[in-house]
Order: sequence, then structure tokens, then C-alpha cells
Amino acid sequence: MDMTLSPSFRKLVLTLHVISTMVWLGSAAAYIPVAIYVLTNQDTEMIRSAIQIMSLVVNFVVVPVAFASLLTGVALSLGTRWGLFRQYWILIKLLLTAFAVSMLVAYSIELGHAASIAAQTTWSSTDVEILKAPIHITHPSGSVCIVLVATILSVYKPKGMTKFGWRKQMESNNKTDSTPFSRPRWLKRVGVAAIGAFLLFVTIMIVI
Repeated sequence: MDMTLSPSFRKLVLTLHVISTMVWLGSAAAYIPVAIYVLTNQDTEMIRSAIQIMSLVVNFVVVPVAFASLLTGVALSLGTRWGLFRQYWILIKLLLTAFAVSMLVAYSIELGHAASIAAQTTWSSTDVEILKAPIHITHPSGSVCIVLVATILSVYKPKGMTKFGWRKQMESNNKTDSTPFSRPRWLKRVGVAAIGAFLLFVTIMIVI
């Protein structure tokens, strides 16, 4: 039997999910101009202050709200009729969010290393390269894109059941598997777009 959230608790979790997602999107978007400033500025004290501020924002704002968005999203899926693996749009949203959170955690580690370098009184040429690394822009930019795509999926909820969801529906309706399973047409286009975006991201990282 599927777990179902009560209406009042579901609204609470939904509110937390929306707030955490919007804070994640807003903080990541606001982070980008600061990162651009670090990459283009030559003033040592300004770079030191900016890196330390970036580290605080990522560790105490972006990472917590990203995990909150992921966990509340999972709770909503499991606690409602949608399920976690029954609809393609939910499955894609879950994979995108989990990927974004994992990349964010990896970046927070890199940023912590950069912050420790920024705190030093003198920097070597290697230290400057770390402080001005392109990842300070590519990571938050990628997060913004992923959160936007996940938000669009949540709003439009494109139709299309996974094979697992289709089988569960057949079982709940006491039907046989006479109706053939078919994947939605939009899924292929989304897959091609996702592969193209990933290849573009890899190309940009290599070139930079």
C-alpha cells in the first residue's frame, strides 16, 4: 500500500519544497555576478573577500536549500498519487536534482579549498589560478539551468508513465497487460536535448 500524506501535511511539505527550490534558484543566480567579479577583478583584497563570501553563501545557503528541495520533492512524490518512479517527468526531475546536488557538494569542497587559499597573506600563480577557476561560474550556471528545467517539469507535468508505473496501474485496476506499453514522444526529444546540453557543458569545460 502506498504511503499518502494528509492534506494539511502535504501542503506544508509542498510549501517547503517551493520555498527551498526558489531560494536555491535565487541564491545560485545571485552567486553568478559575484563569481564573474572574482574572475575579472585584479584587486587582491576584493578577491579575498569575494571568495570568502561565496564560500559562506554556498555552505550555509545553497547547499542546505538544495538538500531541502531534493528531500521534500522525494517526500511529495512518495506521499501522493504521483509516486517516485511512475511518471517520467518526476523521474527526470529526481535525476536532475540529485545530479545538481551531487555536483554542488563537489563544488563546495573545491570552494572550501579556494577559501583557505584566499585567507593566506601571499598567493602563488597556482593559487591565483584556483581562485579564478572557471568552475566558479560553470557550476552555479549549471545549477540555475537544472533548477529551471525541474521547475518547468513541475508546472507542466508532461504525461507519460514509466513501465513500472504502467504495471502498477494495471495491477490496481485489476487489468491484464493487454494494453501495450509505450513511451511518450516528448521523452526522446528531452533525451536528445539533455545529451546535447551535457556535451556542450563538457566542451566548454575543456575549452576553458
